[in-house]
Amino acid sequence: MVLISLAILFAAIGALSLTGSDETEEPAAQAKTSAAQQAPASSTAAQPPAAAQPPASATRTSAPTPTGNPTDVEVRVLNNSNVSGLAAETAATLTSEGWNIAETGNFSESQIAQTTVYYDTSSGAQAAAQQISTQLGVAAFPRPTTLSSFGEGVIVVVTE
Repeated sequence: MVLISLAILFAAIGALSLTGSDETEEPAAQAKTSAAQQAPASSTAAQPPAAAQPPASATRTSAPTPTGNPTDVEVRVLNNSNVSGLAAETAATLTSEGWNIAETGNFSESQIAQTTVYYDTSSGAQAAAQQISTQLGVAAFPRPTTLSSFGEGVIVVVTE
């Protein structure tokens, strides 16, 4: 079915190119067309719609990888939103960057306005928090007392 759809798509593109239209395509349309032509059939069908992408606060920005030893600092990722699985998605991103995720869970004691990285005064926690905040594109602050029950290290509170 996918191959038939691709064959129809290529036939339509071929027919349009033969008509000699003087109108120029928009750059975005050209990029979509070339991407569709180069993508194999299996990857075209497997791509989720844009709405299914994780929120920007949970995605990785193109930041450098940690310069210290990320496994020395424990990181806890807490979900402070109504988006199910947001802490797990962020934890997976941080794990792929080499961070030691000690815990994921929910934080509902208070509402935090935006995704934030918090650190305690333990050795290396502030530097690790700064690296994580750069990777996630969010701010880092000293840990408030409302998060004191979560142990040492870095706490990432993710929101929508």
